[in-house]
Amino acid sequence: MNSAHQCFCDLAPFYVLDLLDEAERDWVERQILEIPELAEEFHQYEVAATALPYGADLKEVAGDLKGRLFDALNLAPPEDISPVAEAPEDSHLFTVRFRDIQWKAHPVPGVEVSIFYTDRIARRISGVLKASPGMQYPPHRHRETEEIYMISGDLRIGTEVYGAGDYIRSHPGSVHAPYSHDGCMFFFNTSMDDEYFETERVLS
Repeated sequence: MNSAHQCFCDLAPFYVLDLLDEAERDWVERQILEIPELAEEFHQYEVAATALPYGADLKEVAGDLKGRLFDALNLAPPEDISPVAEAPEDSHLFTVRFRDIQWKAHPVPGVEVSIFYTDRIARRISGVLKASPGMQYPPHRHRETEEIYMISGDLRIGTEVYGAGDYIRSHPGSVHAPYSHDGCMFFFNTSMDDEYFETERVLS
């Protein structure tokens, strides 16, 4: 496949299915950066790819499949381990009171986070981020849509300044490096697979 003779609509679906070589992937990413409108088109390909497995017929899993897999790999079967925390059977809610938030130091200086929910299937993560005055977040590219709801303080993205009550949605492929002059706190829902240019992935 030669990207020089392809349009974005030809290569983007193969990018989503991870069927491109490195040069072709770079070409698609450059197109998204140079033409922001393509980010939404790219997102639609991602949505379509996510739905593909649900079109297959459901098959019943053999009851002894797990044991046979471990036998084939010459591994001892793991012990059954209960979840670290499990909600009562009659509970339909998981809640965190503000006073009970447990902050964890973040690799970025001046930043603490509290993770409320991690979906390792969808590769999504949500929680609250707290930044000290002068916090500079590293440049990064969003793998998927990110949502932020400002609780307090200021968050500066490019030339815009956002404060308490503001909602910010970053589209797939967008790149920025937020800064806070006075410090801030916000709720976020984002991908676990964003690309960081000056540091390794920091949310995991």
